[in-house]
Amino acid sequence: MIPDKIEVQLSGRTGLVWSHESVVRLRRDHRILGGLVGSGARFPREEPGLPLLLSQQEMHVLLKEDAIRLVFIPRLVLPPSQEIKEKADKYDEDSYQQQIQVFKKEKEANIRSFADRILEGKKKKMMKKLKKQKVDDSEDPEIPELDRDAVIEEEIAKIQPITKDHQILQIFTKDPWLEESDKIEAKLSQPTDPLDKCRLLAFQALWEKGYFIGEGSKFGGDYLVYLGDPLKFHASYIVICQGIDSLEKERPQDLVAKSRLGSQVNKTVLVAQLMKNKDEVTFTSVRRNHAKRQVKYFLTTEEENNEEEYHEDDDTKMNEYKQELHDPDENQIK
Repeated sequence: MIPDKIEVQLSGRTGLVWSHESVVRLRRDHRILGGLVGSGARFPREEPGLPLLLSQQEMHVLLKEDAIRLVFIPRLVLPPSQEIKEKADKYDEDSYQQQIQVFKKEKEANIRSFADRILEGKKKKMMKKLKKQKVDDSEDPEIPELDRDAVIEEEIAKIQPITKDHQILQIFTKDPWLEESDKIEAKLSQPTDPLDKCRLLAFQALWEKGYFIGEGSKFGGDYLVYLGDPLKFHASYIVICQGIDSLEKERPQDLVAKSRLGSQVNKTVLVAQLMKNKDEVTFTSVRRNHAKRQVKYFLTTEEENNEEEYHEDDDTKMNEYKQELHDPDENQIK
């Protein structure tokens, strides 16, 4: 049986997934991670929850695989109608009345479980009161018998309902009044900016090779690339996407900075660059060699045996290599 397409709500340039089952399917079947951006229902301040935010690149890959259905819901970006307001107010009032009953039952159960202590406390109060009223100190006051059931019912009658400001408010994980007729089929436009196009093509190329790809801004890149599920693996690569000829315009110090970045976090830096007049990208790895006393840097493209060694004081060789790297006749993209 072919599973149904996963529904993704389009919100600007990103998508939202509101189903736990869909989040599991995206990760298990499609290697799509996304990011939880909502509040957890049990601990809203401690753990993230639904919805799952999908990037533009993740949605393009899923659309290509025919795995998702994109929808746009105008009602979510417009002021609520009077009908929705009335539904929300009624739901809120019904919830409040239910909580009053639950609170009363809990207090009643509490009173019954501590009935003996309550009865003993009332006897002590009556004893104190009688001692103050007696005239002859030599006579012991008589304590009247207390009806246990009557005392319990009297205490239960004193229970006050919770006030509105103590009401527990529900955090919804999806719109409870959303109907199928509210949804409009949506389309995702292709990126036109060279940098956005590079990000999309780099994501697609790496995803098709079987990697898990996560957001990489916390490591100074566009993506983090994992050999397996991030729950079991650390990231192996940091991907930095650049426009056409951007690597050629970089100073040698910029490449050194990228290699030091990867070296500090024990990852390889991959520079993804968009090719001229082609919807393809090439990847250049930048790594640092600490084996010798003099630090060396290596630039490696996807071609076999295409590796060059660069010393920190050899800017001329680096510039020559960069010129060779960007010659389309000599460097073909895989």
